[in-house]
Amino acid sequence: MNEESLWQAFLDEHLASFLNSLSDKDTQSPLNIEVKRLEWGGLGKTRCLIAMRKHIKHAKLTDFEKSFDEFKAQSRANLWTSYLHRHLIKFLKSVPESEYLQDKKALLESENTLQGTWLSLEPRPLYKAMRPWLSQSAIKQFQNRYRAFKHRGLKQTATIELSPRTKQLVDKVKGETYSENYDEVFEMLFSKDYAITRDEEVKAAKQSLADELPPSKNLFLEQFLLRLNPNDRNRVKMLIELSYSTGWDDAKKNRKRKGDPKMEALVDFKLFNTATRFTNTYKFDDESDV
Repeated sequence: MNEESLWQAFLDEHLASFLNSLSDKDTQSPLNIEVKRLEWGGLGKTRCLIAMRKHIKHAKLTDFEKSFDEFKAQSRANLWTSYLHRHLIKFLKSVPESEYLQDKKALLESENTLQGTWLSLEPRPLYKAMRPWLSQSAIKQFQNRYRAFKHRGLKQTATIELSPRTKQLVDKVKGETYSENYDEVFEMLFSKDYAITRDEEVKAAKQSLADELPPSKNLFLEQFLLRLNPNDRNRVKMLIELSYSTGWDDAKKNRKRKGDPKMEALVDFKLFNTATRFTNTYKFDDESDV
């Protein structure tokens, strides 16, 4: 359970309205609401409450803490309800019959049991209701899946897929900039509002990684193809296939070993020369139409 993540979500939703609801009798001294909202909105629970106690009277602050307890309980309840309605029936269908202690078909066809009872149960009563039907290992699997779902939900995180090479890149940035976690790495690299004092560290880390890691030719091609329409993508594919086949055939024919036969063959390759005319624009512009 990550209470700090819940606290930040609570502040995002309720801090502004709470501050606006305060009257003079609720505060120890006059408040600049906008300044305090920005100042307190990024603090963890303990530090935030300590800071608020200097300005807000005890009774009103106690009400705010109670509101957080209610928010926390409701957030957890919502996660459980969401998980049940999205995953319970799919999970039961996926469990092999060998893991059932009673007839699988009978359970799945019993709308009364699933929709009328199981989908409305809290965690412990549900696990108890499952025991006559499912093996302990199947129940444990469901519990583990919910823990993972709850962890992502309470931390408000999302799962992204990275290649091993990209993860290596992110890990190196994390180490070289002394970031606490991956969130801070991405914040540091992409947010224009990140602390200026870290800018040079970020630039140095990016430069060292750019020098150290080889470029990914396949990733470059993927990003390029995404910018093209379907017909142009097919043309690129045909050109790659033609280039590969031509190189393969020429390599089998050419037995020359002196000089630089590979470069000589490249200079004679028509596709390469055509592309060169469009990249070396200063030469292309000087040439007359043929």
